[in-house]
Amino acid sequence: MRAPLAWLQDFVEIKESAETLATRLTMGGLEVESVEREPTPESPLAPVLDLYVTPNRGDCLSMVGVAREIAALTDRPLTLPSIPSSQIGGEAAQQTSVRIEEPDLCPRYAARIVRGVRIGPSPKWMQERLRAAGQRPINNVVDVTNYVMLELGQPLHAFDLKKLHGECIVVRRARAGETITTLDGEERVLSPDILVIADADRPVAVAGVMGGANSEVGDATTDILLESAHFHSLAVRRACRQLNLRTEASYRFERIVDPNGVIRALDRACQLLAQIGQPEAVPGVVDIYPRPIQPLRLDLRVARAARLLGVPVSAQTCLDCLRRLGLTVTLQDEAEKLLVEVPTFRPDLKLEEDLIEEVGRIHGYEAIPERLPVGTTTLGGDSEEHKLLRRIRTVLVGCGLQEVMNHSLSGPSPLDELHDEARRVRVRNALSSEVSLLRRSLLPLLVETVRRNLARGQSNLALFEIGRVWQWEETADGAMEPKEYVRVGGVLYGALCSPDWTNHGKPEPADFYLLRGIVEQLLKALRIDHAAFIPLEQPERFPEFHPRHTALVRLTDEAFDDGILGELHPHYAVALDLRERLYLFELSVEALQAALPKEDKPYRPPSRFPAVTRDLAPRIPPDVLYKQVDEALKTLQLPILEAVRLIDFYTGEPLPEGWKSLTLSFTFRSETGTLTEDEVNTEVERIRHVLEERCGAVFPA
Repeated sequence: MRAPLAWLQDFVEIKESAETLATRLTMGGLEVESVEREPTPESPLAPVLDLYVTPNRGDCLSMVGVAREIAALTDRPLTLPSIPSSQIGGEAAQQTSVRIEEPDLCPRYAARIVRGVRIGPSPKWMQERLRAAGQRPINNVVDVTNYVMLELGQPLHAFDLKKLHGECIVVRRARAGETITTLDGEERVLSPDILVIADADRPVAVAGVMGGANSEVGDATTDILLESAHFHSLAVRRACRQLNLRTEASYRFERIVDPNGVIRALDRACQLLAQIGQPEAVPGVVDIYPRPIQPLRLDLRVARAARLLGVPVSAQTCLDCLRRLGLTVTLQDEAEKLLVEVPTFRPDLKLEEDLIEEVGRIHGYEAIPERLPVGTTTLGGDSEEHKLLRRIRTVLVGCGLQEVMNHSLSGPSPLDELHDEARRVRVRNALSSEVSLLRRSLLPLLVETVRRNLARGQSNLALFEIGRVWQWEETADGAMEPKEYVRVGGVLYGALCSPDWTNHGKPEPADFYLLRGIVEQLLKALRIDHAAFIPLEQPERFPEFHPRHTALVRLTDEAFDDGILGELHPHYAVALDLRERLYLFELSVEALQAALPKEDKPYRPPSRFPAVTRDLAPRIPPDVLYKQVDEALKTLQLPILEAVRLIDFYTGEPLPEGWKSLTLSFTFRSETGTLTEDEVNTEVERIRHVLEERCGAVFPA
């Protein structure tokens, strides 16, 4: 924003040079980007301060607002323009009417009427000030509305009253298919999301943005209706984005304009019109304000102000700084607390901390002494979750996988299309459909990463990702809220190793057992020895997985699934144009954390005594799974049984139909001495017995 010093001096005495004032304002939080020292034809008044106003300080988008900052920082009085007040109603209320159909989007709308105006150029002094502030003079009526906007920060608009059908105003949403040609000559298609100012029949302005050509003030205009209103900032921002249209008015409304300055701005415009030789306005004002906005009341504790600022401040200092900003302050509790009434032109002050910040910047940040922080320090360390994630990364990288990082936002995916729609977390103002959802799983984007790499000539891919996912969950009181979880997911496509002479140039492609082995290796490294792999019994719950080559992973005793691993369903593989089988897994990091052993297992050196190996080849019935064999062996809890490995699996003749022959290799080792033949044979017999009893195993003669 451009602020000529000659204009600012109408409201506050300025003794400093422009450069000194610029430094003072910048140190006080209102940054001056540059100072224009010499007058130019476009800017005849100099010097001019070029200010950067942060989005929360809409009050500083006016000369009075900047002058208030100067008055507060220099401790000088602020002189506001003397404006005669108009009365509500009067003749104006008999000559026009205003109806607000959307009070949430337009809390207040006021109008005054001026008859018998003569359109012409505005006075030279007004044109010079407008040019210095960056505005182009147009005519006396439009220049007055722009002048008031720059002076008080309240945008105004003038309608040709005779062009308004019914000479009335209706504030409503646009109807589907309605159009308006705005003052820039562009025809714009409106939607019901856009708030418009309409007459009895059609839109005549986009609320808070720009007027329409059908009610424009021109050379033939004699009667005008002046609008001053308060529009909701989000409604204006939405209209600007949809219409790709930005104006000085919308710039201010997006940053919130004082709702209680509406009438004052109207009266100031009528005062200026009379001052430059135009007729007096019709007495009275139409003011529709169904739910008046009241000033906010906040408490400020002096002790907390001193603690946050890091420097002693008295109650009187706090009171003085806040009063200089135009706030109403009352001392309470023997000067330990202040009751502050925040005027509506400062909507950025919502918390006690906001008031403390105001005290700090007006008192002067340079008054805060520089000193090093003091206090006790603690030994830093990583969180338990990050320690776990680091261990997971180490294991998966050691298994030959590479880590990738995908975006948390995703779009609709074929792998998501059959899942519960109500549990997806959607982005309200998504930039595009590709980033319209918070991902519910890592797998869709991992599969997309595989596709992108395949398109670039990569053929063997082993990838993993650790990231956050979101979904709606029901709380204890029945409400729904989005919950955030951490997951680890991975994909295997093609071979895990490169072709070379050791595999004759044709490495074996990944399969389900390799995927499960990687997951088991991860669990083993985390010392989680009670995990269960459960065949998928309800394939409709996970339609993206192959129904016969998928297992659920259960890590805890809770009644929910902690992970899943398996092959991508052939239907999706074909749809995604994948030539090889794709294998995926996803585990809950929260479940892994809960399944970790509660105590660290003490280190035990490996036995120095030799191992003994025995093989058994049980034949098991068709309905017995290897999982049952594994569980049966674990029930024995043999102290000298070091390891069990499945080294062969056979079906077919001469076995009965459906029966399976397993070759199991058992490794025995003692920590106290060399095992004897009798000790090993005794344990082997126990193994044979438990397999016969619990699994129906038969051992060939």
